[in-house]
Amino acid sequence: MTVALNAAWRDAGLGVTRSLELAYQSLLTGGLPVGAVVIGPGGDIVAEGRNRAYDPPGGDDRLQGSPIAHAEMNALARIAAGADLSATTLWSSHHPCVMCAAACEFTGVGRVRFVAPDPSDGQPGPDPIGVDGPWVIVANLLFLAGIRAYSGASAPILLRARDREPETTDLLDTVVPQQLRTTTLPDALGPIWPHVASAAQRRQHRIRG
Repeated sequence: MTVALNAAWRDAGLGVTRSLELAYQSLLTGGLPVGAVVIGPGGDIVAEGRNRAYDPPGGDDRLQGSPIAHAEMNALARIAAGADLSATTLWSSHHPCVMCAAACEFTGVGRVRFVAPDPSDGQPGPDPIGVDGPWVIVANLLFLAGIRAYSGASAPILLRARDREPETTDLLDTVVPQQLRTTTLPDALGPIWPHVASAAQRRQHRIRG
């Protein structure tokens, strides 16, 4: 891990880094790269999950292989019924869909935070609050790399992302797929971190106009 990446990783916080690590695990196993983690008031991990909608049934997530096996749903499914979640924060690597947002409200999760807008949304979603720009790039780089591997470079989500997130898709075009498939996420990011940081700066400039 480079010095700059090490500092950024340390400062990002557990919600950001763990949700991205879970998304990375999904990328490595051929799933949709989205991760979610529920953080307790003391900073401990209460539960976590990753998207397993495209994984074969039979894993350790109750919803695995079903269309509702989103990362947030899998994390919440690991929490006992009746648990008081009012002081917890659910972090997702991407803006939760309507189903997952409703599940967070239904289970009483205190706060919901996310790292990046969801590239699969029909309309552009909101940007995260209080998340450094490079992590937005990383979250969507993982997501779009998964889409490219699963559906090819002409997938509608990728084509739409070229308009919405051009900095990320430009980076994706230059990254050899094998670069994103090492043992850990920090190992994968180390060689490309300067490009991630540069993409984040360009994205910030574009958004600010």
